[in-house]
Amino acid sequence: MNWGKGIAITLALFMGFITYLVIQLVSHNVELETDDYYKKDIAYQDEITSMRNANALKEKPTISMTETHIVVQFPSELAFSKAQLHLKRPNDETDDRSYEIFGTSTFTLNKSELERGVYKLELSYIHKDKNYLQKIEYYI
Repeated sequence: MNWGKGIAITLALFMGFITYLVIQLVSHNVELETDDYYKKDIAYQDEITSMRNANALKEKPTISMTETHIVVQFPSELAFSKAQLHLKRPNDETDDRSYEIFGTSTFTLNKSELERGVYKLELSYIHKDKNYLQKIEYYI
């Protein structure tokens, strides 16, 4: 075998590898965390303000995990009018969950309802006409 054949075979193998790589990357499904980035970007200052409000509270709600449940505990002196718990799965939006919390100071969620993996928990609530937001990342 001479140099010309070796170079041609190497070039053909390299081109085959690049073709395989392009096909794999194009066929891979990439889900975005959110579809409306521009709307979310405009409302981002409100989100920052809500997070600052939550950090300024002396007693804020706690989110804890037991072996079987996720527990959201609101302090007794924090009278909220509306609360929502969003569980967002970064790699699969079909596993995202949202829950309305009202009429109770303790909310429990059974972890068996959720797929295993990383979740971004967002607890938003309204107290004395101010918005509050807490973000926590958990592995379930």
